[in-house]
Amino acid sequence: MSKSQYIAAHEPEEELLSPEDAWEDYLSLEQALAEKRAGKVTLQVDPATKALVHDLVTAGICQDESEVVARAVQSFFVATYPQAHRRLRLLRESRE
Repeated sequence: MSKSQYIAAHEPEEELLSPEDAWEDYLSLEQALAEKRAGKVTLQVDPATKALVHDLVTAGICQDESEVVARAVQSFFVATYPQAHRRLRLLRESRE
């Protein structure tokens, strides 16, 4: 092992971080995390439904949980919504 060396502070007379700077950093991180979470929705589901979602992903039918939800909602929409085919076509065209 080598001897431990003393590392001098870059600016020894300066504070490492003022309380105001720390608060600003916190607010920036909080905002960044909020923006990241904004695209995600947490759904409360019962254990049986959670198991079905897991099985669909594990079997390779869907890539992830969000695809399971998207396909399920689209299927339910087609089954229950009058004129669903028109609405889905418009949605697909708007994405392209």
